[in-house]
Amino acid sequence: MAYTMIAERNNQKVRKQRESALIVLANARVLQSEGWQVVILDDKGSDFEPRAFEASLAERFSWYQVKPELVVVPSPAAEPANEQLEAEALIAAELEAEDAEAEQIESASLHDVDEADFDETDLDAAELKDPHLEEAELDEMEFEGEPAE
Repeated sequence: MAYTMIAERNNQKVRKQRESALIVLANARVLQSEGWQVVILDDKGSDFEPRAFEASLAERFSWYQVKPELVVVPSPAAEPANEQLEAEALIAAELEAEDAEAEQIESASLHDVDEADFDETDLDAAELKDPHLEEAELDEMEFEGEPAE
């Protein structure tokens, strides 16, 4: 009894004929995992997908048990790339916000300060002539809280 596996991908075709159903099934699984479209033909000319062929083997041979189908789990290496992209997007947004704030500060009109404002004392002329103010208190008031010597 001969079994034939036919696998196709990207205009390529592989054909293997073996006496062992298990060898044909193993080859079919490998090629299918690599992205090939695989069909297995039995000696009667019936064609099977690899999973269906495996089920037919379990029916014909009592000792054969169907293997569970492999579940492909995404690798954890893919997640850090997404996290890195998210982190880069956050940094870019922060930099953009800082640039916008800097532009806003630059464009804001600042009021001009008149130098004459610094020459005036905070005391009225009446306070300066008040006999009750001692000279030390007057010095403290002029220097805005600095202690008198």
